[in-house]
Amino acid sequence: MKNTDTDNDNTDFESWLRRLTKNLPEPEVSSEFLAAQRRSIYRRLDQPRHNWISLRWALSLAMLLLIAAGGLTLERRHKTAPATPTISDDQLFSDLSAMEQSSEPKAIQPMHGLFQE
Repeated sequence: MKNTDTDNDNTDFESWLRRLTKNLPEPEVSSEFLAAQRRSIYRRLDQPRHNWISLRWALSLAMLLLIAAGGLTLERRHKTAPATPTISDDQLFSDLSAMEQSSEPKAIQPMHGLFQE
């Protein structure tokens, strides 16, 4: 179905535009100007275009490398901790009591070997 209101609006606009431009003089454009425009267009058509395909491939490859690097980083970060040897409760309590009774920090013990004669 055609909308006759918009058709009437279009014809009204077109008739108004024709009346408005009917008395206007034609623009004066020289043939030299048009020839120069044509030459410019032909020159641009003859110029090689940018190779966007190689740019797309390079961008795709860069994104693939970025995703792979991110995946490897996440994989390394989420690796399970190495298995620790299990000790019995008695061994744990004896180690804790020994550490509590010692007045010297454990980090200083290797330094004693440096000063022995």
